[in-house]
Amino acid sequence: MRADVVGRRTRWVSYLRVSTTDQAERDLSIPAQRRAVEEYAARYGATIANEYAEQGHSGRDPHRPEFRRMLGDVLAPDSDVGVIVVHHTSRFTRDATEARLVKRRLRKAGVRVLSVCQELHDDPIGNFVEGLFECFDQYESEINGARTSAALREELRQGFFPGSRPPFGFTTVPVELRPGVTRRRLVPHETESRVVRELFHLYVASNGAKTVARILNQRGLMHRAARWSKDLVLAVLDDETCAGTFHWGKHVTRDQIPRPRSEWLSLAVEPIVDAATFALARELRTAREPKRSAGRAPSGEQMLTGKVRCGRCGASCQLETSGKRVDGVTYKYAYYNCRATCRSGAEVCRGRRIRTTALDAAVLAHLADVVCTLPRAREFAGRLAMNADLDAVTTTWRALIEHDRTIGRAYLQHLVSKVVVYENEIVIEPRLAQETALGSPNENAPLE
Repeated sequence: MRADVVGRRTRWVSYLRVSTTDQAERDLSIPAQRRAVEEYAARYGATIANEYAEQGHSGRDPHRPEFRRMLGDVLAPDSDVGVIVVHHTSRFTRDATEARLVKRRLRKAGVRVLSVCQELHDDPIGNFVEGLFECFDQYESEINGARTSAALREELRQGFFPGSRPPFGFTTVPVELRPGVTRRRLVPHETESRVVRELFHLYVASNGAKTVARILNQRGLMHRAARWSKDLVLAVLDDETCAGTFHWGKHVTRDQIPRPRSEWLSLAVEPIVDAATFALARELRTAREPKRSAGRAPSGEQMLTGKVRCGRCGASCQLETSGKRVDGVTYKYAYYNCRATCRSGAEVCRGRRIRTTALDAAVLAHLADVVCTLPRAREFAGRLAMNADLDAVTTTWRALIEHDRTIGRAYLQHLVSKVVVYENEIVIEPRLAQETALGSPNENAPLE
């Protein structure tokens, strides 16, 4: 066995993973891995203090939730975990590059990854062999992927649905080819297909995607378990399955790299909307695209870009612009507003629209109150051994923060973690140890 970790990192944890339901029912099941890992730890006088179990996630997926959570816990500054035990190196990851990078980070922190089935020594030969195992794991995964892809292509050629989740508006029905061999056909879903038809009719009736989303949400028509948003509406409008042609293989599965349309495979299905309606919706979709229609010029980055959050739902706030014409003159406005409100409507969140200039000014004024104090000005003057009018120093300093965009933004990005906009209050969450708050907008700045 490799040398035990010394020092405060003495705890052992386990990471267990299965990719599919079939694996969960065979010898690679979570309970089987758990027994092997616990017996392995017991042989060395250790116990598994915590378990991270991942079900239904590929080893090539770098965003596995339990895997990310485990790394966050183990690499935390106050962590006392010294060993991660897996059943096999392929359970940890099937990406050789990721394996090397992650294990290097863990090794620097004093954490080792041990495999029940591949016990190695902690020396150059052991590290070399471990790298070979990781390459074999990736190779095996890629070969399995190629075989699976070939089988799915054959299913599609025979007229069956090869995917795992049908497009919105459709469902699958099993077809038994022979005892023990079942395939699935793609057919319209009775309820969802009505929603899809309503969506297309609303869109071609001169409604934008956001308006369509709001109307569907108001009527209580869900996108499966989710509320409709602008993006979900556009995804349905772009899906040619609704018009009778399901396309498979649009992307390279592992890396989501788009494939040329000539390489896509197609499956004819029963259409939900007629060809004329789908063509009209696509024509309108193209005409309304910002890339084809100039629209308003994009606004520059705002002072609080990426910092503002909605106090109602916790979503980020995005820039919302508008313009009014009065006597031939256009008056332009820019607001921060809840992203959920802008994209899905007030039924999801009522939001809180607030003028960008007013919020910027209020936050900068608050920062100036915190930063530009006489004691700090006196401290700086003492460091520089200079005689200065401290009131003049603080006044100039404050003016730089409040009115110089570059300096003010630098202070803001350094000191402020986020700004939460509530109905009658703006709370600043600083990067400093102690939280500070802005009171009512009426007491601090005219927020319109």
